[in-house]
Amino acid sequence: MSWKGKFSLIILLILLSATLAYMFRPGYDQVWSGDIIDTIKLPQPIIKGNMSVEEAIHDRRSIRTYSSAPLTLEDISQLMWAAQGITDSSRNYRTAPSGSHTFGLEAYILIGNNNNLEQGLYHYNPFNHTLEQLTKDDVRSKLSEASSSQEWVEKAPVDIIITGNYQKFVDKYHDEKLSARFINNEAGHAGQNIYLESVARNLGTVAIGSFDDEKIHDILPIPSIEKTVYVYPVGHKID
Repeated sequence: MSWKGKFSLIILLILLSATLAYMFRPGYDQVWSGDIIDTIKLPQPIIKGNMSVEEAIHDRRSIRTYSSAPLTLEDISQLMWAAQGITDSSRNYRTAPSGSHTFGLEAYILIGNNNNLEQGLYHYNPFNHTLEQLTKDDVRSKLSEASSSQEWVEKAPVDIIITGNYQKFVDKYHDEKLSARFINNEAGHAGQNIYLESVARNLGTVAIGSFDDEKIHDILPIPSIEKTVYVYPVGHKID
């Protein structure tokens, strides 16, 4: 075989290895140690609403009191998409930017009061826009206790939990401080999206950063490789 043929074969093998590595990359079900109870297909996200971005920015507030009315499945679909939805499937671009296209965040939603979904913890799968049910327990009161006893965490019909896999960035940059900065920045981007989507749907939310990491991991079956970055109670505002 000529050197050109050998070179072409090496390139082909490298491309084949990369393709196989991508196809069989670890998915969420390989991190999650329990069973996925059910998978809920969410409604397609709406990308043209009735409020401009400028209006949503202007009206954004931290809201801590909510009515008892449940969120609709459409509300939940829009919120999860806003937090971590994929906007370009060919390049895996998401609604929130991520340093070097790493995407170290995971999004969960704890359902307490909803007419369409069973109570429990769900993981958002952005690749097919579904919710994966992980538990059947309504632990909002325990999550509230773990969040410095902030009562709005318990009283909101749902709580969105944003976690970060810091190791993803450490593996890429080999720098823990830089990796922590990237994850925290990314969580801020996702969090602002949750705020603005809430405003656009006439909902209220507040960013919760005061909580006990260990207690949250005791309450929610989040993989140990992830750390909680934010908790967002969401509900209908009381005018």
